[in-house]
Amino acid sequence: MSMKRFIAATLLFILVGSVSEANAQRLFLQGGALVAEDTELSSISGTTPAVGGGVQFDYANYGRLRAGLTYQDLLSLEAILQLHPLGVDANINPYLFAGYGRYFSRGVNDEKGMIPVGVGLEYGVQRNIAISLEVSGRWGYVEREDISQTDTPEIVAGLMPSLGLVYKLERIARAEPGATPVDQKDRREREPREPREPGESEGFARQQNFGERGGAVQSPFQDPTQLTQGGPPSAFERPDRDSIKTNEPLMISGPNDAAFDDPGVPPISGEVVVSEDGDMVRLPDGTFIMGLTDEDPFDIQNAGRRRITVSSFYMDRFEVTNAEYREFLNQSNRRDDLLPDSSAWRESASRADWSTYFYGSTYDDYPVVAITWEEASEYCQYAGKRLPTEAEWEYAARSGRVGGIYPWAGFSPQDGFGRWLANFNPGRQGQAADGYAFTAPVGSYPPSRWGLHDMSGNVAEWVEDAYTPTYSQLSDLDPVHRDETETRHVIRGGSWSSNAFRIGVGFRDFQDKADASPRIGVRCAADISQIEGVSRDQSNGGAQRIPSPNSQQGVPQQGQPPQGQQPPAQGQPPQQGQPPQGQQQPPAQQPQQPPQQQPQQGGGLF
Repeated sequence: MSMKRFIAATLLFILVGSVSEANAQRLFLQGGALVAEDTELSSISGTTPAVGGGVQFDYANYGRLRAGLTYQDLLSLEAILQLHPLGVDANINPYLFAGYGRYFSRGVNDEKGMIPVGVGLEYGVQRNIAISLEVSGRWGYVEREDISQTDTPEIVAGLMPSLGLVYKLERIARAEPGATPVDQKDRREREPREPREPGESEGFARQQNFGERGGAVQSPFQDPTQLTQGGPPSAFERPDRDSIKTNEPLMISGPNDAAFDDPGVPPISGEVVVSEDGDMVRLPDGTFIMGLTDEDPFDIQNAGRRRITVSSFYMDRFEVTNAEYREFLNQSNRRDDLLPDSSAWRESASRADWSTYFYGSTYDDYPVVAITWEEASEYCQYAGKRLPTEAEWEYAARSGRVGGIYPWAGFSPQDGFGRWLANFNPGRQGQAADGYAFTAPVGSYPPSRWGLHDMSGNVAEWVEDAYTPTYSQLSDLDPVHRDETETRHVIRGGSWSSNAFRIGVGFRDFQDKADASPRIGVRCAADISQIEGVSRDQSNGGAQRIPSPNSQQGVPQQGQPPQGQQPPAQGQPPQQGQPPQGQQQPPAQQPQQPPQQQPQQGGGLF
């Protein structure tokens, strides 16, 4: 009897304790019939109506734990593990399950328990309601007294088909790790409020500081994880792309201690600055842990983790658009060879045909897709840039957040009001639940705290690195993996068709470099010299710094000319074999060296 009570207490703890978990609970109710052996050994032999119900809660991305009660002339308490190969939120969702149950009411014989094993299928009929169909085998364990007055165990087998409903509870907002909500409230009440500029909203989020020197990206977007007062807005308002770059920005301000800051030496050294044209962000030197930080129970990602240091570089704030790629084609003498692959369009989810999507003015600001790795690389070279390395891409996507899953704070692709923070496949809610069934105009979703848009979702992005299954071959400083014998190259960020796991900043995939896909586009990066026209240790021309009280950068070095006199025009690298642009001749003691002779992390210039 003590063992029976222990099992009952354990199952009740799972049943009740799971409700307080803030991530995806479901209630279920099902009915059917138990068809068991016709025997006198059990009180539930023959055909018996059955009804059950209880609670489910997600375990990682491919499993659910289920606890509930089932009545079939006898009452049993059951705990079951469900395995969902397509993910717990798939709209059409087959699954396997197995568990253990214990009877709590007694029949003519002493039924002890049973083991249910079976298969099921869920079909989502609404955003949070699904119909379930299950067929399970149930093996009951019965003890009876024989003539010798000893307990004899017996097994009674049965089959139980059932039909039911599953209701997913609305998400409960979870506070970030770190200070508790009470502590945060007390801190806000204690700290004096700085005066706001006219038109500045109180709901804009935080400025993250890294050690004593800090940087913050200025943006007209609202912080996606910061709740605002006055009730939830219906959707994010997407400003015109030019306004993102030219309008007076709103300073992001907030607490000094970030929930994900490294507890040791500050991992970021320097400041985040925005280029003069607003298209790129200069990211500071920094060290981070490269690799997946989300749960991975099925070992989908086995590259491991590695501490990587990245030198300062520039990163595009937006994915390359159709209009930008068409301009590149118009300037190329290999136009036909560099066109996106229209044959890949059959895999898209767009109602528009390929020519309308790529050439139509309606889709100018949509990301270019169906380009190969070589086409992506050639475009970046045309723009005076290069492809980012895989390490640079993940460093930029994490935005200085240690251990994060997404470019934003928290563990969900939604904010506290249920608004989606990226263009991806939400699963049961429907392909277009986030606002777009296919690609979205670049900049449609809020940026990271470093000002980068669509680092999760929309389109996956080519990077420089050839694919290798493990990070063990990478160096610790500015790594890039090149292998001429490897045709596969890494893609990062996930796309409009990816689930929530695959848009995480640590998830990686690969594609043959000669294959195009409507799920893959490109974002460019650049060395400091490619944008500013001078070496990394000289002036900071070509960028607008977000000021820091301790910053001394941007002051011309002794013996150096003022900014803007020597370097070539911004974003226009010299042609091969030509001296730098400009009327002034270089000093005699300094030989002419075109920028393409400088070391490149992810590919050279023209």
